[in-house]
Amino acid sequence: MFGYKLGIIGAGNMSGAITSGIVRGKVLNPSDILVSDLNDTKLAALKEQGFGVTKDNKFLAAAAENILFAVKPQAFAEVAEEIKSVLKAQAVISIMAGIGTAKLAEYFGDKVKICRIMPNTPCMIGQGFCALTFIGYREEEKAFVYDIFDKLGETAELTEDKFDAVTAVSGSGPAYVYTFLDAIISGGTLKGLTLDESKRLAVSVFKGAAELAARSEKPLWELTQNVTSKGGTTEAALKVFESNDLKRIIRDGVVAAAERSEELGK
Repeated sequence: MFGYKLGIIGAGNMSGAITSGIVRGKVLNPSDILVSDLNDTKLAALKEQGFGVTKDNKFLAAAAENILFAVKPQAFAEVAEEIKSVLKAQAVISIMAGIGTAKLAEYFGDKVKICRIMPNTPCMIGQGFCALTFIGYREEEKAFVYDIFDKLGETAELTEDKFDAVTAVSGSGPAYVYTFLDAIISGGTLKGLTLDESKRLAVSVFKGAAELAARSEKPLWELTQNVTSKGGTTEAALKVFESNDLKRIIRDGVVAAAERSEELGK
C-alpha cells in the first residue's frame, strides 16, 4: 500500500539529524525514506545518499506510512491544508514547537495516530534529548518511534501539558548554554587567553561539570559550594553574578520561552 515507511516534510538541520540517526542505527534503509523540500541542493544531496526525494508534499502524504513534520511551526497550517485530503498515513509525527496534538488532530482527525516530539539540536551528534507524547498509539506501536529517536540521545515520554516547559528548558536550552559559553570565553580572552584556548577551556568545563551534575546525587548548590572558597576566585565571580541577579535573568528567560511556546500553540 505504501511505497515508503517514513515520509519527512522538511530537510533542515533536525530532519538531517533524524535521517542520520535512522541510517546510523540501521532502523531503516535510505530507500525506505522519502523527504520533501523546495531546496534543490538539499534534495540532490539526499538523493545521492539513497533517500527518496520530492518537492510534492501531496505525493509524500500519499506514499508514506508514517509522516514526520519537520517544518517551522509557522508553515504547518499551509502544509497541513495541502496534504490532508490525500493523507493515507497511519501515523503523523511532529517535531514542531508549539503545535499540540489537538491542533494536529484538528487537521487530520481520527484517521491517524499522532506522536508529538520535542527534540533539541544536540540530536545532530546523538547527544540530544527528545520528549515524546502519543495519541492513539498502542504500546507496541510506539517501538517504531523510539527506534528512531533513541538513536539521537535520551528520550522520555511525558504528558503534553509539560511540553511548553520542555520546549523552554530542553528545546531552547542549547542557545542559553552557547550564550553563557560565549560570555565565559570572552572573559578569558580579556585576561590573556587566545580565543581557541579560552574556548577549549570553557567547553571542557561545561562538558565535565554537566557530566558531574548528572552522576552526582548532591544538589547543585552543594556542587557549587565545593568549588567555592571564602575570599577566593570563584566567590568573586559568584558575587558579581548575584549582584546582577543572574539566576533571575536566566529563569525569566526560560519562562518567556515557555510562554512563547504557549502562544504558538494557540
